Amino acid sequence: MNSKVTPLLSDITNMPIDRFQIDTKNDTIKLNFTENSKEINEIVFNEVTSFYYLDHDIEEDTENTSLNNIMYCGMQSTDFIDTEDENVAVSIPNFVLEFNDSNIFIEANSIVINNQEFVV
Repeated sequence: MNSKVTPLLSDITNMPIDRFQIDTKNDTIKLNFTENSKEINEIVFNEVTSFYYLDHDIEEDTENTSLNNIMYCGMQSTDFIDTEDENVAVSIPNFVLEFNDSNIFIEANSIVINNQEFVV
């Protein structure tokens, strides 16, 4: 699966984002890109089990957000940490999106790129 998704994701480097939507009711994260010469217009992360947003520079102007990079980090997995009380599930992201000086880490079961679904 990685061999099919990675080239598609590398195609969207530095593409300007028109809309970024997090839908917690339907467990999806959607990115729509501004019209450009590239073929990819939309990416949807489905069955999102966790996400974490890290803003490195809160002062930065966010009006002109573009996706600097998107990476597929491997198979979704959950590790367990032993504590004195009980085992605690820890989420491991399988996608990293880099925006300007910010990152979002996503754990999702599938990704849809221009209506083509890839189970990860």
